[in-house]
Amino acid sequence: MVRLTRRDLGAAALAAPFVLSTAARAQAGGGTLRIAVGASLRTLDPAKTTIGEEYIYDNLVFNGLTRMREDLAVEPELAEKWAYSEDLKTWTFTLRRGVKFHNGREMTARDVIATYERILDPATAAAPRTNYTMIDKMEAPDPYTVIFRLSYPYGGFADILSDRQVKIVPHDGIEQLATAPVGTGPFVMRSYTPGDRMILARNPDYFEQGQPRFDQVELRIVPEMSVRLAALQAGDVEVVWDIPPEQVKPLSGNSALRIESVPTGSWDAAIMHNGIAPFNDARVRRAFHIAVDKRDVVELTLFGEGAPTFSPIPPNHPFFATDIEQQKADPAAARRLLAEAGHRNGVKVPLVVPVGRPIRERLGVTLQQLARPAGFDIEIQRVPFARYNAEVSGKAPFYIDGYFARPTLDTGTHPFLHSEGSWNARLWHYKNAEVDRALAAARLTGDPEKQKVEYLAMQRALAADPPGFFAYSVNFACAYRASVRDVATHPMRWFDLRRGSIGA
Repeated sequence: MVRLTRRDLGAAALAAPFVLSTAARAQAGGGTLRIAVGASLRTLDPAKTTIGEEYIYDNLVFNGLTRMREDLAVEPELAEKWAYSEDLKTWTFTLRRGVKFHNGREMTARDVIATYERILDPATAAAPRTNYTMIDKMEAPDPYTVIFRLSYPYGGFADILSDRQVKIVPHDGIEQLATAPVGTGPFVMRSYTPGDRMILARNPDYFEQGQPRFDQVELRIVPEMSVRLAALQAGDVEVVWDIPPEQVKPLSGNSALRIESVPTGSWDAAIMHNGIAPFNDARVRRAFHIAVDKRDVVELTLFGEGAPTFSPIPPNHPFFATDIEQQKADPAAARRLLAEAGHRNGVKVPLVVPVGRPIRERLGVTLQQLARPAGFDIEIQRVPFARYNAEVSGKAPFYIDGYFARPTLDTGTHPFLHSEGSWNARLWHYKNAEVDRALAAARLTGDPEKQKVEYLAMQRALAADPPGFFAYSVNFACAYRASVRDVATHPMRWFDLRRGSIGA
């Protein structure tokens, strides 16, 4: 059994639970933080959340067994420590003692097991279920120990427990999650009015010393970005979540504001259905890559707020394949490759773009213009994003789509690129033996150096035989009043507000 020690996990993270007195809490108060977001939350059940606004809520009201920091390192949260067997199939988590749900009851192993049993139950329709199907059995030898037995070795198991939708909920409060959610998080939900705001209050019994500092957090629902930015500049809100890339540079010139734009593993792509002509021919897919310089795509679509990539692995990740050349556009070479594939007069194909997703709409138009000299005659077809799942995903031969970053490289690549991956079946229908081999090998080791070798091999295979056109990894940006302290922009698009406050 491999054990992670206090030195491995950080002594501060493993400190014993400590509850501040009411008086001390009052002294630590950090005011009210008002965050402007663009859409109403559609559910309060963390297992069923699917949009960014809901992920903010997930991470303020609930905790997971592990937590992912802004630097993407994973550390203990409700678990104090963990250990794993040499074969990576048995994982033992020791829970913190004295952690209380918002209703005052102590969190125990029974709650952890009930949470994951519910996620794994197909009847729940939990959004993250497919990422946890390796869990074969769970045991609780005592109230503060949970043993996960996996059906296959999985080196990133502790990492995926930090994801946004696998927050621990009370076993006796599941029926109330949709209307009166109870978690263990730093904030307690006080009220929610769709279309207006959600009000969260500081949890007076939070298990981490001196946290949180904000007295209250308000999520203000303001659909129009221009209105959100005007409210920020007027001081009516302190934070605007997810500002568009074209606003990053203009807003950075305002001394009253702080703008943060961070690289992420979120990506947009031109999805090519590998089972439908002309994209069932790898030469056509390669010709498209030769036709378009991704650096131009980043500038024209994202105003420079992103970076070219070959896969869901972003360029700031240590496993990114820096040895693969970012190819310049070569229309003549692309035309020759199309001719080899039997398209001497070029290719005429419709490209579906999602109405209501302006960046992805802009990506479609950008690709239409940049690929034209190489013989790609692209007709833009616009479909409302709300109809994408029913009419476009997995059906159209060529369309624009994109996905948020996942908590690990395995969850961000295997479902999307392995021939048996759940998302691959909805997107490109891609099959490459070397990609399958590398992805399978990467998930069966806990050694980062061995994982890196496999992910590099995967990226080289994708460069030679692309499933579609990964356009870029997208920066994520937020705008803050300069008075907001100790709040950072998280690459996973949520906020950690435990230490934040508002200065003078």
